[in-house]
Amino acid sequence: MKIKYLKLKNWLLVSLAGLLGINLSCEEMRVDEYGCPSANFNVKGKVTDPQGNPIPGIQVKMDYNFDTTDGGGIYSVNSGGIPGQTTHFEVVFTDIDSTENGLYEAKTEDVYFDHSELTGGDGHWFEGSATKTLNVTLQPAEE
Repeated sequence: MKIKYLKLKNWLLVSLAGLLGINLSCEEMRVDEYGCPSANFNVKGKVTDPQGNPIPGIQVKMDYNFDTTDGGGIYSVNSGGIPGQTTHFEVVFTDIDSTENGLYEAKTEDVYFDHSELTGGDGHWFEGSATKTLNVTLQPAEE
């Protein structure tokens, strides 16, 4: 009987919290508004081989978003997120065009955005945007 009472009590508390819109998923809570702060993070740059030649056809993935380098090896990829004091992303470079432009080893780079780099926020939940330039050299893969 005691277990049924505890289950009912927990169910009622969770239901009440949901009805009241209580959200504990944000890193920082604000008393005057509901929701989570957000920001846009962009990484752009150029992918080259060891001789400095641009490599087209390289997939650049950040979070769940990706871009493919153009004929000049240029890419731009972005992600939205909840900004912290420092926000970290892994940017993964993968050769996806088979042997069309040569074979290159995959590479992962860590990119960190400091909260002070965000600009253009609205003073409420959108805390702004930040952009970093990351130029990468990929090594040829051994066949």
